Amino acid sequence: MQTLFFQPAWDQTIAPADREKITHLFQSLHFKDGIHFSFLWEAVNYKEERLVTVLLHNVEDTPLKLANIAIDYLKDKQAMTGLFTLPLQVPERTTMPWTFIFSSDNQTDQLPAYTIVYNE
Repeated sequence: MQTLFFQPAWDQTIAPADREKITHLFQSLHFKDGIHFSFLWEAVNYKEERLVTVLLHNVEDTPLKLANIAIDYLKDKQAMTGLFTLPLQVPERTTMPWTFIFSSDNQTDQLPAYTIVYNE
């Protein structure tokens, strides 16, 4: 059974409305085995970096460790590919919110292992 997990920093700072939106989306999704990303929202910070918040679903029987993994962000037929390392493992059968920061500092030409698709 899939479990929704909020990393402690998220758990302490997330707005109630955002928590409700995440919980509702989590309860409405069902995935087969694998690693999946569900787009939540995006923002651009003062450094012009694109902050892409997703639900990261590890629907596997083993923990997920992302280290130097290329991830694509596809929006309006435009793709940005960044290289990412998560500072924690995502436990097996666990979904958690995460924000990926796409910037000129982490761009890569590597083929992406995963793709995040923008949804309005």
